[in-house]
Amino acid sequence: MLEAGHIVIATGSKPVRPPVEGLDTVTVWTNREATTVRDIPARVLLIGGSAVGTELGQFCARMGAHTTIVQRGERLIDREDPRVGELAAQALAADGISIHAGRTVTRAQLAADGAVITLDDGTQIETDVVILGAGRQPDTAGLGLDTVGVQPGRRGAIPVDQHCQAGDGLWAVGDVTGVSLFTHVAMYQGRVVADNILGRQRAASYDGIPRVVFADPEIAGVGLTAAQARERGITTAAAEISLADAIARPWTYERDPRGALGLLADRDRQVLAGAWAVAPLASEWIHQAALAIRARIPLDVLLDQVAQFPTYTEAYLAALEQVAR
Repeated sequence: MLEAGHIVIATGSKPVRPPVEGLDTVTVWTNREATTVRDIPARVLLIGGSAVGTELGQFCARMGAHTTIVQRGERLIDREDPRVGELAAQALAADGISIHAGRTVTRAQLAADGAVITLDDGTQIETDVVILGAGRQPDTAGLGLDTVGVQPGRRGAIPVDQHCQAGDGLWAVGDVTGVSLFTHVAMYQGRVVADNILGRQRAASYDGIPRVVFADPEIAGVGLTAAQARERGITTAAAEISLADAIARPWTYERDPRGALGLLADRDRQVLAGAWAVAPLASEWIHQAALAIRARIPLDVLLDQVAQFPTYTEAYLAALEQVAR
């Protein structure tokens, strides 16, 4: 037994395993097996079309596997605006990936040379490996939380306050908190907890946290979607631009220029409410929108910013000019 004045729980998360009949009888990988593989299967089926499914699906396809994605939602990357899912589907289709959106896997069974997966519409798909990409859930099993008066919240997450504290001398960071299951959020929470333990009172803020899918092209989002803004009663203005039509950088970076940027502005407060990009290096230049949302930088200030030529960051000016009209 170990004793300490402060205990930080950082047990992470585990893959969601959907209740599919026969799934235990076929070869199933999580993202861990899929990212440490030495031999690529000839056929792969992924359950889930969000970040994990999109990234691993494209990886497998480009390594030569016949790849299928089954997505329960009506579109890929459904945490983002519908347009993002549409662009993602186009990119994956170009790699030869078969996408079954709005469908669920109901049965898995062994076959002579692999497995047969049955969908809820009766479609049957042959595969060698099933990869789980249907999300993750906090890993809190066996921690004895009840012995310290902590009742797990939604999906087993450890509820924490704004300081990432779960109880007297008890802290939690990362996926186990159920707050934005991203590595960079866990690292941020770790800094918040360290400051609080050292007596420097600090509260966590989750405004402007970027969300990235490391596909090709990269898919990045931050802030609210249009649907989330409507739910909050925010009056918005939106714009989408084609990068190849608006700026020079795509032409200096690729032979086949591509990419799009979408912005969502709060008309009343005159600040940026959300942004997304499906484009090369989007994981890098989405941070301008992330900072603008976190710091509530006025649109007038963003419009007056001078971006280096030629860069992808220049696209913000072209899109801002539309939402600020």
